[in-house]
Amino acid sequence: MFLSSDKILLFHRDNIPTIRSPDCWSLIGGGIEDMETPEQCLIREVTEEACFELTNFQFLTQTKGTIGENIWIYVSFVDKADENKFHHGPGEGQEIGWFTLDEALNLKLTPGVKTLLTTYRELIETAMITRLVPDIKSLKLNPPITK
Repeated sequence: MFLSSDKILLFHRDNIPTIRSPDCWSLIGGGIEDMETPEQCLIREVTEEACFELTNFQFLTQTKGTIGENIWIYVSFVDKADENKFHHGPGEGQEIGWFTLDEALNLKLTPGVKTLLTTYRELIETAMITRLVPDIKSLKLNPPITK
């Protein structure tokens, strides 16, 4: 999760019906390749999707995705003047963009990102201002299934 003083960086997924959450906005990231650590995966995905050489990030938490997959969430704070150093990677999704939380919540978000931004909005806003990683033991990104 990339945060500046007032915005979050989001990635617009491809609009291909065969992928999960097509045409939705999500955080930068992706699947771990063979023999990769979560940190190596993060660095590779940021390079591919945002053409940015990531060197400074902090672990936030590990959680489960919508189909039970492991998800590691990291935070990196970006100076306002450095937002323009992130560029959409060729062949990766549709676009990237910086959004205020209000703007982000008006986008078509992946279910996990929507839950993250709504449930933990206050913590995210505080982190944007203080540049401190919130103390979160576990995120509840998957609301219980109700019938």
